[in-house]
Amino acid sequence: MRVSEYKFIDEEKLYSNFREKQSSCESSLKIVLLGELAYNPERIYALEEAGHQLYGLWLPTPVFSFSAVGPLPFGHIEDIPLGSWKDGFAEIHPDVIYGMLNFGSVAFAYDVMRACPDIPFVWHFKEGPSVCLRNGVWDKLIYLYTHAAGKIFLNDMVKEWFKQFLPPTSGLSLVMDGDLPKMDNFKNDFSPKLSAQDGEIHTVIAGRMIGISDTDLKVFVNNNIHIHLYTENYYNDRARENIQRFRTAPNHFHVHPHVSADNWTKEFSQYDAGWLHCLKSNNSGDQLKMLWDDMNIPARISMYASAGLPVILYNNTGHIVATQDIATKLDIGIFFKDAQELSTKLKDRIRMQQLTDNMLHNRKLFSFDYYVPQLIQLFRDIIKMKI
Repeated sequence: MRVSEYKFIDEEKLYSNFREKQSSCESSLKIVLLGELAYNPERIYALEEAGHQLYGLWLPTPVFSFSAVGPLPFGHIEDIPLGSWKDGFAEIHPDVIYGMLNFGSVAFAYDVMRACPDIPFVWHFKEGPSVCLRNGVWDKLIYLYTHAAGKIFLNDMVKEWFKQFLPPTSGLSLVMDGDLPKMDNFKNDFSPKLSAQDGEIHTVIAGRMIGISDTDLKVFVNNNIHIHLYTENYYNDRARENIQRFRTAPNHFHVHPHVSADNWTKEFSQYDAGWLHCLKSNNSGDQLKMLWDDMNIPARISMYASAGLPVILYNNTGHIVATQDIATKLDIGIFFKDAQELSTKLKDRIRMQQLTDNMLHNRKLFSFDYYVPQLIQLFRDIIKMKI
């Protein structure tokens, strides 16, 4: 599938390992996937590998280009016709409904939950609370989190933030990001570092380039630090932005085509560190002032984890920021206040090796497979609660 001049996806190759029919486990569950899968949709095959039967009731009008709804080119998900989904449910007798993931699915999931009060329902939400407010579905989002038997939050910061708006309930919860990739994409085909060849620092951006100014680029050029940009979407807009970047750093700014998930480790491991969204928080530790950028952990962090790359992010000490929290706890972050400080830290080879080792040690935490046992246990626990 050719998405653009820069992005070609060979679905036959990419999903070749996710098509084998799996055997059912003892006490296999019938799980209805409701809504959308978003990034890394092949992750859901891990539930089949665990021995469960999947069904799909998909969002009829996806909002984003990455929403990912069925029919899917992997796995053996049985799609339920939208026009007769209630009849489909009556025939299937699902054990649990797993609703997800972004704001476009909120109203759809709300309607299905209201229509199926006797089926255990798990709600998993990512992006984003403010978008729900702007689009008039905030009340339905709160209803889903209030009445779902199982509630999945993206991270600890988000879970605490939602507590401000949710009544105390007896529902069970889990913390897990929404679009984690399959562990199969975390390979061991690591490449030699470019820095070992030329003695310069090479960093990578998988996606949008956020928070790096032209002035910063000049500092990086003076310190022989390269930025390798892998643009994923909105190519025309990015191409215009890149014109000035090429002028500022003709030998240190590089643009590369899309890399499929099965090549993440090999491609990205040649770099020294990966950039997250470098944004400055202004919440001063006040939950009510938190914005989406404070709550979000960008999907690109899993790409970097697959390659064992520490992450670069602005130092938001004194503010509530999810990326700062996880990077601090795992000791995988290169925090900076300005470009010169970052340049100095990137040249500290001993510390950089420590951070790299820490990411390699923890990279499984950024895969969906790691959480499958916890997710299945959540399903089983809420099913018991309904009996």
